[in-house]
Amino acid sequence: MLHYASPRGVAPVDEFPGAAGITPRGEQYQPCSWTAPLARTVDLKTFQNQTAKPKRLNEKIWHEMMRGKTLNQSRVLQHKQLRSPHLELALKQEVFDEGNCARRYWQLYFPAIGWSVTRRDRKEDIAPNQMLNYGYAVLTALCHRSLLVHGLLPQLGVFQKPRFRSEPLVYDLMEAFRPVVELMLAEFMLEPDVSMKVWAKKVGTELRERRVKHQTYTLKLMDAIDASANSLARAYEENSVQPFWVPELPLLAVN
Repeated sequence: MLHYASPRGVAPVDEFPGAAGITPRGEQYQPCSWTAPLARTVDLKTFQNQTAKPKRLNEKIWHEMMRGKTLNQSRVLQHKQLRSPHLELALKQEVFDEGNCARRYWQLYFPAIGWSVTRRDRKEDIAPNQMLNYGYAVLTALCHRSLLVHGLLPQLGVFQKPRFRSEPLVYDLMEAFRPVVELMLAEFMLEPDVSMKVWAKKVGTELRERRVKHQTYTLKLMDAIDASANSLARAYEENSVQPFWVPELPLLAVN
């Protein structure tokens, strides 16, 4: 049963199996909480620990997400015969300045793929920005699916804050996977036909064929997303960052 809080108390709103809703409060009836369908609960301990929002654990998980993202960004640059001392230094530090790392990365990345800008504006409606947005959208859908499969609530982020019609855990999980799309685009921009239609086909193909490093072996990208979501669920279940895993792009082989 779902409830809402009113100035006169709490009253039932609806009663359907698997339902979910928002809880407003006070004179202005502003949302202050939400309810989640228990039908999605795969493991009770995972559910309890995630919803408790353990600060120290989430900080450690976020650190691993940022470490994975920064490492993969440096691998993307390496594939373009570039390096960023700033990113390399960031990988050795305890706290990531994600915003500054991103600025330094884009300043090198965009010129390397033949684009004149040196910063990322997700709202800019021109290629290759559209292509990045498309690739990220596909990642979003895959991450969302894997989180649900493994019993995690996408509405509760590790670092990203909950917002109306937002599922922050999806964006948290995909952070380390974003550079995979960026590497795909860097390779694609060397092709004779760089139209959006051909890019969409490439993304579909890469999901089946692109591989990322997992310890001593490699995984297909789709399987890696699922493995990362599963490891996140186990991290919450065990209340430890140790099980959590993020992918690594392979180093470029140097002859």
